[in-house]
Amino acid sequence: LARKQIELFEANSEDVECSAQGRNKPIVNGQVGIRCKHCGKVPLKHRARGAVYYPSKLGGVYQAAQNMASAHLCEHCQYVPADIRDELVQHRERKSSAGGGKKYWAEGVRVLGVYEDREGLRFTLR
Repeated sequence: LARKQIELFEANSEDVECSAQGRNKPIVNGQVGIRCKHCGKVPLKHRARGAVYYPSKLGGVYQAAQNMASAHLCEHCQYVPADIRDELVQHRERKSSAGGGKKYWAEGVRVLGVYEDREGLRFTLR
């Protein structure tokens, strides 16, 4: 269920300019991130915290998605439909291990054409 609420995207110049505070490395054009599909395209000032993550490694996608599901999707995002939010909260409270794990998420993103380079995650050239 959480995977269906998240989408991959490439950072553009606006994303680079509005780069998240507290990052060790700046966001660069073309870097792949994950975002909430419900609010990811609304202006930054209208998104709740935790709507976007830029994992630097394939293995980091799992933790970023878990963070987004736990806080943003279940608590903060006003754009998530109530029925989906309720179901996500139920899953979170059961502490289900059905999320697939780090390796599963990394492989799923790799299959979608994402790879690691020195600046973070990128889409393979199409």
